[in-house]
Amino acid sequence: MAKRYVGIDLGGTNLKLGLVSAAGEVLASHSVPTEADRGPAHVLSRMAAAVGDLCAKAGLRAADAAAVGVGSPGPVDTARGVVLQTPNMAGWKNVPVTAVLRKKLRRPVRLENDANAAAYGEFRCGAARGTSDMFLLTLGTGIGGGIVLGGRLFRGTSDTGAELGHIIIQGGGRVCGCGNRGCLEAYASATAVVERFRQEAGVIANRNEFSCKDIFDAAAQGQGIARRIVAETADYLAVGITSLLHVLNPEMVVLTGGMMGAGKPFLDRIRRGVREMAFPSASRACRICWSTLGGDAGIIGAALAAEALDRTGRPA
Repeated sequence: MAKRYVGIDLGGTNLKLGLVSAAGEVLASHSVPTEADRGPAHVLSRMAAAVGDLCAKAGLRAADAAAVGVGSPGPVDTARGVVLQTPNMAGWKNVPVTAVLRKKLRRPVRLENDANAAAYGEFRCGAARGTSDMFLLTLGTGIGGGIVLGGRLFRGTSDTGAELGHIIIQGGGRVCGCGNRGCLEAYASATAVVERFRQEAGVIANRNEFSCKDIFDAAAQGQGIARRIVAETADYLAVGITSLLHVLNPEMVVLTGGMMGAGKPFLDRIRRGVREMAFPSASRACRICWSTLGGDAGIIGAALAAEALDRTGRPA
């Protein structure tokens, strides 16, 4: 029987799982509420049980999975398999995810940052398939990133080598959620788009009453403030991407997350801004595109990171 791998996307609201072939095909999917408020031990037990339920959907046992990959938000120690801290999930500090799941499932387990997992998924079988050097930006509540160089994930010395949302695009600028000022995330995340619209439109309503999508929709319908903020957001992203092109000189930049709904005009403005600012040789060599795997990228990438370790004996 061909080997099958389990990919898990650990989210604050849901645990999303996929049974994935070595070629990146999702053979079965499963999702359960995370119940993060009940703590890490409870969540890891739910995760192990969900692996069994996922495999059962395909007529298999958990023991039939060759290996399991987990993508977690926040900083992780991939060598030790430890989640160092997870935003929006209380109690997730120095959690030994790999050791706990290995004991529960009796299968090899690989832990990756969730954005790195998504980047690896796009690299192996998505938009960036066939490239050697690429990076991915996740555009959502925050901005995450993943980098592949020479066909392997780049993590840096302490697993923080792809915090692309925290490159500085304006010294002393807006306060970011990380505590620093001027981060790309403080200007171009969905949260930043909503906050800027509230401030500039004089909106007093609770921010939960409208979303980034509502602002993009208003821009598409010609609402002046919304159009300007959406255009500025594309320009901020172009600044950040240009900086990364000058450092990494990749073949491809993949954009994913909720802002994919902004469509082609938004992407075209980003591309145009990069062409205007980047060295011509860097911009000509690089294609900027939306993700093709969408919401499955993290699941597929986590599974294929486990597959790479199983196949080669070394991390992806």
